[in-house]
Amino acid sequence: MNNSNKTKQEKKFGRIILRLTSYVKPFLGLFFLVLFLNTVFSALTAVSITAIQPLIKLLFEKNVSPEIVSKVETGFLENLKNGYLHFVQQSVFTPGEPLNTLINLCLFIIIVFILKNIFKYFASVAKVRLDEGVAKSIRDSVYKKMTHLSLDFFTQRKSGSLISIITNDVNVINVATISNFTDCLREATQVLLFLILLLSISPYLTFVAFSTTLVSLIVLRYGSKYLRRYANRMQTAMADYTSILQETISAIRVVKAYNAEDTANEKFESQTTRYIGSAIKFQKIITLIPSINEIFIIIALCVVLYIGGAAVLSAKGMKPDELMLFLFSLFAVMSPIATLFNNFSNFQRGFVAAERVFDVMDSQPSVPTGTDEITGFNDSIEIKNVSFAYQDIPVIQNANFKLNKTKKIAFVGSSGSGKSTMLDLIIRFYDPVSGEILIDGKNLRSIKLDSFRSLFGIVSQETMLFNDTIANNIRYGYDNATMGDIIKASKIANAYDFIIKLPNGFDTITGDRGVLLSGGEKQRIAIARALIRNPQILVFDEATSSLDSESEKTVQDAINSSLRDKTAIIVAHRLATIIDCDEILVFDDGRIAERGTHSQLLSQNGIYKKLYDIQYNNPIL
Repeated sequence: MNNSNKTKQEKKFGRIILRLTSYVKPFLGLFFLVLFLNTVFSALTAVSITAIQPLIKLLFEKNVSPEIVSKVETGFLENLKNGYLHFVQQSVFTPGEPLNTLINLCLFIIIVFILKNIFKYFASVAKVRLDEGVAKSIRDSVYKKMTHLSLDFFTQRKSGSLISIITNDVNVINVATISNFTDCLREATQVLLFLILLLSISPYLTFVAFSTTLVSLIVLRYGSKYLRRYANRMQTAMADYTSILQETISAIRVVKAYNAEDTANEKFESQTTRYIGSAIKFQKIITLIPSINEIFIIIALCVVLYIGGAAVLSAKGMKPDELMLFLFSLFAVMSPIATLFNNFSNFQRGFVAAERVFDVMDSQPSVPTGTDEITGFNDSIEIKNVSFAYQDIPVIQNANFKLNKTKKIAFVGSSGSGKSTMLDLIIRFYDPVSGEILIDGKNLRSIKLDSFRSLFGIVSQETMLFNDTIANNIRYGYDNATMGDIIKASKIANAYDFIIKLPNGFDTITGDRGVLLSGGEKQRIAIARALIRNPQILVFDEATSSLDSESEKTVQDAINSSLRDKTAIIVAHRLATIIDCDEILVFDDGRIAERGTHSQLLSQNGIYKKLYDIQYNNPIL
């Protein structure tokens, strides 16, 4: 079982890496530029360390000559090292003038460090371009995917959690995997170059120094499963407190109206405390792993110091300058090795974040688009034996009716009776569990969603305005609209007069969710937004139910003005708004209990009559 789980986990990691690689492909040129710059930087770092050998010879040996490198044929790596050191010493050595040689050596070191930092600077800039470019590509892909998913995807998930995935999780992927990977390549290059240098000096001491690597790998292997566990908890807790933050800001009026600031604070603090707890446990392990590694590396270094020092003292093979170069190189390689282990540990958090992101990317719309285009509404929309359920809870049961072109139909009923759900089915936010909905004889499932929805202009009870100008809110989603179109739509919606009285007219910013406008003003802008497309079917979903009497009359006048020669579906709570409809459907517990004109329904003395009497005979309501 454990081996099976391990294999599945490894396959999952492999798939995640492949998917992340696909986002890097468009930036391959930048990736190889970063790789080149980092390679040069790493090489110059190694070169700066090798300057220690000629410096020690110059300071501590007498009669130093340029021929201080042995020409005896040895192994390939040692020949490579000797050839390089011989070149350096020939370049800086001035016969008989040790001070000039020292000056030349200092200049050599300065030039190497200047070049190293130049390459480091350009590598860092290129790396930021690469990292942020890939992160933007992932973030844009997730956002695009979300906007194309069906409505039930959003009703089943917390909006704050989705925000956290696009912001926090994508950022973690960027830092913990993509950015980490380029860092690992740079550090691995340094380790490789220093390893070559160490092997060229003494393969035996190199083996002793790296004998602790096996211990480090074992520690990393067993620590990874705990890192993954706590990384998962961190990302979940982050999503939870982001969700609470989003809910609190959206409902700040409710929070303040009920003096619930302390309640909101307690919920937020609870989730941030949970996040901190997981973060601390994650950090404990991620800090413990390199700490243990460093202890074993120091032990190995001390063993090397003892063995090498003993060889120097006994004059058996190793020279003092070679031992010092070996020790300096070993110290220099410790930092990139520690960074590598730390980055490998961080990969666990990146994989957890990537799983959450790709979970969204792999989601499929429950309402798939069709293949047929529709250019107009010519005859009727027909609902045939339609039933629907939310998570196995019946909401609509065996509905049958027809909406003919240029006719107006209304849905009424108590809250939860199914009228708004029926509207969602017609707009095709959801698909029926059984039955079918036809437009001009075509099943909605066969028609492209964008083509079908372009027939509608929709005004809902909760008007959503964006923090933008009034003009942009009216033309939202209809970029081809001219200023003349905007003005025309606003006049039909009875919005023009109040808009031009605003300080900046149509360029007035509405504020977040339209907070700077009254309810009636927002609804009239929403009507203008619906009308500017010249839709063939208008939908009003309780568009006046939350307004005061004066605003209701103004908005109702706008609705009446917009309905001329239009096909319309009106979901209403206030029956005064639907008296003139061609047909009224009364929903009760998911069924169409009654249907007819206003006068016909009153004469039936049924549910509609009771609703009418409650509204018009009870002054409180």
